[in-house]
Amino acid sequence: MEAWIDRLQVPAGAKRLGLPLLAAVVLVVVAQLIVWGLVTGAEQLSRPPGMAATARVEYRLKDADGKPMAPAFATSSGSDGYVVTAGEGDTGIVFSIPFQVEDPAKPLALYLSIRELVHEIRVNGQLIQPQLALGRIQGVANSEPGLYTLPAQALTAGRNVITVEQTRYGYAYALPEFTVGSAEALSSAYRWKSFFMVDLALGGMFILVFTSLLVLVIDWPAGDRRRARSLVVFLLSSAVVTWLFSFTPPFDMGINVTVYLLCVAGIGNALAALHYVLCDVGAAEVWRRRVWQAALAGLGVLTVALLAGMVKDDLGRRLAYLTLDVSHYVVIAVCVAAVMVLAAAIAVTRPSRWPERLVVMVCLSTFILDRAGSLTDLTSPFAPDLPLTLYLSPIVGALLGLAMLLSIARQAGEARRVVATANDVLETTLKAREAELDAVHARQSQILQRHVLLEERQRIVRDMHDGIGGQLLGLMLQVRGRRLSVPVIEAALQTSMDDLRLIVDSLDSAEESLLAALRAFEYRARAQIEAAGFAFEVDLAFDAADVLRPGPRASLQILRILQEAVSNALRHSGGGRITLTGRRDGDNLTLSLGDDGKGFASDRKGGLGLNNMKARAGRLGGRIDIASGEDGTRVTFAIALGVLNALVAEEVML
Repeated sequence: MEAWIDRLQVPAGAKRLGLPLLAAVVLVVVAQLIVWGLVTGAEQLSRPPGMAATARVEYRLKDADGKPMAPAFATSSGSDGYVVTAGEGDTGIVFSIPFQVEDPAKPLALYLSIRELVHEIRVNGQLIQPQLALGRIQGVANSEPGLYTLPAQALTAGRNVITVEQTRYGYAYALPEFTVGSAEALSSAYRWKSFFMVDLALGGMFILVFTSLLVLVIDWPAGDRRRARSLVVFLLSSAVVTWLFSFTPPFDMGINVTVYLLCVAGIGNALAALHYVLCDVGAAEVWRRRVWQAALAGLGVLTVALLAGMVKDDLGRRLAYLTLDVSHYVVIAVCVAAVMVLAAAIAVTRPSRWPERLVVMVCLSTFILDRAGSLTDLTSPFAPDLPLTLYLSPIVGALLGLAMLLSIARQAGEARRVVATANDVLETTLKAREAELDAVHARQSQILQRHVLLEERQRIVRDMHDGIGGQLLGLMLQVRGRRLSVPVIEAALQTSMDDLRLIVDSLDSAEESLLAALRAFEYRARAQIEAAGFAFEVDLAFDAADVLRPGPRASLQILRILQEAVSNALRHSGGGRITLTGRRDGDNLTLSLGDDGKGFASDRKGGLGLNNMKARAGRLGGRIDIASGEDGTRVTFAIALGVLNALVAEEVML
């Protein structure tokens, strides 16, 4: 289409306007072709031949006593049948239908396009429909057809007469379109029309109500909730219109009330459709508000007309006809506007929900045809001799409900696809972020490792400077001054070597448990202790689950405390046995080193390196307890596990 317009050399401005306009016109034409195709097919299936063969029929009104009055003739009014205006005092009417029979044995039947209010049917005086008011299954504007088999014994070759009696309802009588013919052919048309008028109408009502309930229970996004509520009103109003035009209410209503309800339902349904269309295309709030204002105004006018019609019968009759005609024009205008808005929306945003929008256009077009057919006789453009007699709104109710169900299913599928796509995007984004975080974490880990390594080097330097370095420096100064004997020098060097071993042990067990550091200390101290003539007993009662890793700094301080205690025992205890025990008592860790020597006086507890041990324990957050007596001396180091874990965390952070 665009290439064709380009060949016509249409100006750019006109092209921008012309393409959507042309597309909208094409969509309207397509919708009308669909409507007329469906209508023509339904009419051909449900309308038997010979329906319009009789130009007029004879009738007799019945007076208040039920006696027939003078005969008269009613002419055909097209699809409305043979209409007779009701007079004052009459209670019913009897129509006479003459027909010819060639073979009485051939099955014949009478077909009535509407069987409503038929009380009695006779053939040549023989009763085939008893004088019993039929329960009206359908409403006043559209009805189930009637099919009555004519008994062969009641027929004669040649001229026969069927009489149809009706009761009065409203301001006029109407003998519906009829034909007498083959029972088999008429039964086929009867089944099709019953299917269209009753079965489809009933199924359509259930589908519309079910779709409305489904729309109500769905948790719509905030942007779609207004459109969903408008759709519910549209569907439910369509169900109400179908019920009023297809099924009689279970209670009797006057003609004025019936007309009032039909007008309110028809106009309300059309306005609900327009409001839904405006919500669907995203029209401004002011237009949607005006639709509701128009609905309230129309309800007020119809209510005034109803009340005025109840004052006087003659006025009520005129108002009933006028109100019906005006309501038809209003519905036509509203539906035409809705169809045009939908066509324009599809033309501008072609991929956006065009299938269900096209179905709504088709349904609204049937609303237009129904009201136009009530104002004038219409025929199919595909079959000019075929009049439109079916009431289409109940028929398309099922189509509308199914289309909305498919729309909901499609939107649910789109929502699932959107969620799946969003999940994929989210998963990809998360993986990318995880990769970035892993890279950042790796860089931070490298920086932390370098920092820990540097800190550990600095700690080793400090420990060696403060310990071995200070000891060797002091020893060197004393050696230069020739103030030390060889045994003293050997002892000082041994102390420096012991401190160096402690540093090495703390580094070797940095990644291991405290138990491993203590076992290494036991191995190194045993040779020293046994060389001095002491027995060395070790009892480290740690469970396998007690995996304590205080870190190299804390381990070194603990080992120095034990080394100082061992040195004091070797130099001053005078005993023969040294014991090392370790326990975990609840939330506390306890290490104890004792001897079986002579002990020392209480006034000496501040010397012999004991203050140095207490200072080291204090820096760790623990404490030193010293017990000395005639049976020996015992130095106990205790620290809470919470404090020890804090030391570990602090060392990791460093």
